[in-house]
Amino acid sequence: MRPQSLPLTEVHRGVWLLDVDQFGVPGQGGVYILSGEPAALVEAGTSLARERVLAALGDLRITRDEVAWIFLTHIHLDHAGGAGGLLQELPAAKVVVHARGARHLMDPSRLVASVRDAVRERFPLYGTMEPIPADHLHVACDGEAFPVGGFKIRALDAPGHAPHHLCWFAEGERLLFTGDAVGLYLGGVLLPSTVPPSFDLDLSLSTLDRLMGLHPETLLFTHFGPGSPTLLSRYAELLRAWVERVDRLRRTCRSEDELVTAVLGAAAREGLVPPGLACGDLAMSVRGAAAYLARREGAT
Repeated sequence: MRPQSLPLTEVHRGVWLLDVDQFGVPGQGGVYILSGEPAALVEAGTSLARERVLAALGDLRITRDEVAWIFLTHIHLDHAGGAGGLLQELPAAKVVVHARGARHLMDPSRLVASVRDAVRERFPLYGTMEPIPADHLHVACDGEAFPVGGFKIRALDAPGHAPHHLCWFAEGERLLFTGDAVGLYLGGVLLPSTVPPSFDLDLSLSTLDRLMGLHPETLLFTHFGPGSPTLLSRYAELLRAWVERVDRLRRTCRSEDELVTAVLGAAAREGLVPPGLACGDLAMSVRGAAAYLARREGAT
């Protein structure tokens, strides 16, 4: 069965990638649907993706009461913003989240304000966030395993992009749902995701070492789609070079906006940014790397 009404791709037997047209652009953000009894979602997308996710479940003939879990990699709105709205339509589901993110899902006001500050004029593209009652949340422990259809999905503490980041690993199939721990993989191009307020280079590199030790066969990016496990080591190299570039250029820039312009210009000249790629996420990644460097300096 291959549904035709929505952009659904079977990336592995029983695992479907739904393109949620994030920020109004195809190929930018996805939600993974795991079929079976029970069924599950990995990620929820923004609140603007709710109807598309529900329609995809229908196309896959997954009834709404068959979905037991919504596994979130982290609580940023492009990954978790739609979870509360989806719960209103999925009566048996619970949202699985890192312990450090749970309270922000119960009361998302500070989270939404933080996203508004980070994304600025792009905020309307991120939708809203409905509070999630505590009894509809499951706080995952590192290493905890969840049976989903024919899969065993294991939670992996994966800080660096954010302190509340998890990756999800289907052990038998060696599928790694990366969230943003391995950056963005858009159109075959690997890009940094070092957004504010909590990016940490050292933690990111430690996480990548741990993920490499799992020897996954396929990486499943939220942004966007399947990738080779060789991208883990490539991303470690990219992160080091990206933070070094931001560090070097910020010493000659008089403002954050000037730094963003300088870093994106240098990245374009060096071929990091493909022609025509929207640079909103990269601008945030410049700000996040600069904030990390400022914290590091303050700690020394």
